[in-house]
Amino acid sequence: MITTMRISKLMVASSVLALAVAASPAMAQGPAALTGVVSSTQEGKMEGVVVSAKRPGSTMMLSVSTNAKGEYSFPADRLAPGTYDITMRAAGYTLKPTTATIKASGATKADLQLAKAPTDVLALQLTNSEWMLSAPGTEQQKIAFLRCLDCHGLQRPMFSHDGAAEMAQTVHRMSAHSANASPNFPFFHQNASEILSKPPTKAEAELAAYIASINLSSGETWPFKLQTQARPKGTSTQAIVTTYDLPDGAAPHDTLMDKAGNVWFSDFQHHRISKLDPKTGKVTLYPIPISKPGFPTGGLMITMDKDGNIWEAMMGQAQIAMLDPKTEKVSVYLAPDWDKGDTRTTMIDALHSAVDGKLWTKTNGGPDAGHGNKLYQFDLASKKFNEVLPPAGKRDIAAYGLVTDSNNNVYGLDNNPAQRQIWRSDAKTGETTYVDLLIGVGGARRGHIDAQNRLWFSQFHANRYARYDADKRNITVWDVPVPFAGAYDVQFDDAKYAWGADMSTDLVQRLNVETGEWNSYLLPTSINTRHVDVQKNPNGLSSMWTEGQQTGKIVHIEPLTP
Repeated sequence: MITTMRISKLMVASSVLALAVAASPAMAQGPAALTGVVSSTQEGKMEGVVVSAKRPGSTMMLSVSTNAKGEYSFPADRLAPGTYDITMRAAGYTLKPTTATIKASGATKADLQLAKAPTDVLALQLTNSEWMLSAPGTEQQKIAFLRCLDCHGLQRPMFSHDGAAEMAQTVHRMSAHSANASPNFPFFHQNASEILSKPPTKAEAELAAYIASINLSSGETWPFKLQTQARPKGTSTQAIVTTYDLPDGAAPHDTLMDKAGNVWFSDFQHHRISKLDPKTGKVTLYPIPISKPGFPTGGLMITMDKDGNIWEAMMGQAQIAMLDPKTEKVSVYLAPDWDKGDTRTTMIDALHSAVDGKLWTKTNGGPDAGHGNKLYQFDLASKKFNEVLPPAGKRDIAAYGLVTDSNNNVYGLDNNPAQRQIWRSDAKTGETTYVDLLIGVGGARRGHIDAQNRLWFSQFHANRYARYDADKRNITVWDVPVPFAGAYDVQFDDAKYAWGADMSTDLVQRLNVETGEWNSYLLPTSINTRHVDVQKNPNGLSSMWTEGQQTGKIVHIEPLTP
């Protein structure tokens, strides 16, 4: 079934143009607009503190970090004259309300004195990774606990006073929610009543007992010391970060930059394709028609075909949607088995569809749909789906991530920690082959193809980034240097840097694959990153775009040094 609809743009703009933001990577800092020194009684001058400037009412915020002398500096060409609210991020510290007025010429000086945060404030500042670092428990318990991050931060269970029995009911109820549910969008599976009519499973009860052993069920304070990660140092403090607040409760999951510099993004809960203009902060929303009333809305992966059309996998509505940016026409194509229960489309990749005129997509089906995972080629001319089957006797084609190579063959990445393989389906023959992962915790989450046709992918549960070279038939891995980072996605810039997003740290990682050196850039706010989109620059430094699915933000990280 095909549904076509022409819509007009809904423009949502920043109420005040706060920043003079360029879409190109940041250049070395010249004249400053705002400078200062950050210090505290406990540490003196502090390195690695993120300082942010934002005009009241604006949707755009600029952030820099302090160096080893506690100094921060905002370039004059990145802050327009006016009054700004100044905030900072340093776990364990607070800053009283502060403003600064930027002049038309000359630098404004604003030194910041931080105060030590009380325990309850520190607990609210902890990242998910820091909660995992602080709490006792086995690796298996913490891996299970990490899955809570898909829907919300760990503050919710950690601040709970529920004991094991009460928490078991909560964990069981979570299993009845759909994959893109959240506290604001508590979507349920269609067979939720059946799920909830049964008692918690053994695994759910074990996870609940673990949570109850580390939350506030036994007292008013946690039964362990709250630990924080070390703040960034050295070149990890040398970056400019621009944060865009999105309108209407947006839940961005994937970003995609077009040739004009626009950043397109999927919305995990709202049924639309969206576009951000980084220069102005304007957001344009393109609604997608509903095919299955009463089923979850929202999309996951976003991609672009050879003609510049934007495609999105529309999750619980079992659709793939296409937007023609020139005509602003939205077309919707219902996946096979679209009307069978909780069938949903999750992944879609049209990046190399120019090879044969086909894109790849896949569906997931719950028990009520009567089938598991299915992989399809979608013909862009005929608009028909063709199912690609795994070899007889092999496992179901399960995948959280789909990645096409330059020949439009597709890789499937399965995030199950027990999974020891990734798979590859041939675009011409449909033959599916399997690639063994290295020993240890398995699973693969998201990834990208580089210019040498090598697959880069993250291993969420193993906390590492990996690269598969099909020609050499080998896998190379790099362990992320932050415990419980939740490595979600990684992309190579086709020069020397692999960029990655960590779901649980509020850090963005940049790996120099030639030297093995890591940069960990601390973001100014809680983010919950998912997908990464590297802005490549052959004549300079690459930069990276990512998004805060649970916080409604898009972030651009621009390093100032190689």
